[in-house]
Amino acid sequence: MARTKAFDKTAVLQRAMKTFGRTGYEGTTLPDLLQELGIARQSLYDTYGTKRDLFIMAVKHYMDGKTEDMAELLEQPGSAIGQLEYIFDVMVQALVDPELAQQCFIISSAVEQAPQDAELRDYLQSNTEQIEQGLYRLLQQAADEGELSAAFDLQELAHFLAHERMGLIFSAKAGANEQQLRSITKIALSVLRSHRA
Repeated sequence: MARTKAFDKTAVLQRAMKTFGRTGYEGTTLPDLLQELGIARQSLYDTYGTKRDLFIMAVKHYMDGKTEDMAELLEQPGSAIGQLEYIFDVMVQALVDPELAQQCFIISSAVEQAPQDAELRDYLQSNTEQIEQGLYRLLQQAADEGELSAAFDLQELAHFLAHERMGLIFSAKAGANEQQLRSITKIALSVLRSHRA
């Protein structure tokens, strides 16, 4: 009978997100990765495949989780504009948390690898479209409830907000502090106030 693996696959993916987020895909060596994950080389190969395979799994684990969080938020009652502000507030909180920020930064590592990895590029594009659709649904809800002018192109606004959300990650990785991130967010969200019904 096969021996049960003595590690939690989800916990390993969480540590992988942090490791790749901290040092990037290229900067993460296999020995360093094995040490950080606390698993043997053969266990990595048997369970996750190559370093690239683990990287893609970790990226998907992180981004799918964020997409699910947004889907849950869409089901919550309350102001749609308030929910949009909450999305950005939570993101800034994560980016100024040393532990959570390392996981967030896996997105920038994924973007760096996308040009030479078609599977990763297609996944990122698909995930971005899902995020934009989630933001669009919130904007449509805001328009339906009279919080936002329906005359504005909501799809373009959703695209803009998705872009700003991604931009926060790169700003934080480049060294922006909480005050700077909140200033960026304030300006980005001011477009909502300028288009209230």
